[in-house]
Amino acid sequence: MKTTKKMMLFVATLFVATFALSSCLSDDNETKKPTVEEQAGYQRTMAGTYGSTLRFFYPSFNNVVKYDSLKHYSWDVTADSTITMRNFPVCKLDSAIIISKDNHSDSAVEFAALRTAIHESNATAKLTAKYFVPNDKYFVEYGYSFPVFPMTIKQSFFYNGKSHDVYFMFDVSGTYGGKFLSSNFTDRVFEYNMVLSGICVDKYSAEGLIPTQYFRQVLITSTTK
Repeated sequence: MKTTKKMMLFVATLFVATFALSSCLSDDNETKKPTVEEQAGYQRTMAGTYGSTLRFFYPSFNNVVKYDSLKHYSWDVTADSTITMRNFPVCKLDSAIIISKDNHSDSAVEFAALRTAIHESNATAKLTAKYFVPNDKYFVEYGYSFPVFPMTIKQSFFYNGKSHDVYFMFDVSGTYGGKFLSSNFTDRVFEYNMVLSGICVDKYSAEGLIPTQYFRQVLITSTTK
């Protein structure tokens, strides 16, 4: 799991949209937090509909692999600190489940069936996330950077003879986020990254969490290129 997280952080640095957000979140005497009115102003400035390409990556040894992408995809940003993807392709998260070829245990068979169900479902879901500008360390030339806090997706899949509720959980540590840039009123960029950090089956708790030997994190990037 430690190696997986390291790989995901490595991938994130390849994109300008990801910053060292966790360190900026720390409170110190050198940062200035925005007032409620200032925060509302930042979000009004960033509000709009953006889009281009959604990409999916997983770690592989000392490298990373882009295993899927979706072009002409859009996301809505509103002034109430919400980002919304209305038809997020949950079916593309199947690669988060990994089964070794020599593993024929009951758990391996079960999780393999879930992976197949996710892949073949063509399932989509509404994915919302919260964003905000924590302090003046997040100011960049022509815009702002920000952490992103995605909400868990709940989806039902039928496999092994019955329906199962499956919960897709994302990293909400503040490590991942994005940027907004605008040199004028027409040239506007809003990009961000997310990481799928866990999957629960039937129970939204530690008891239902897929063990780390069957799970790898997935990095999702939302970019205008």
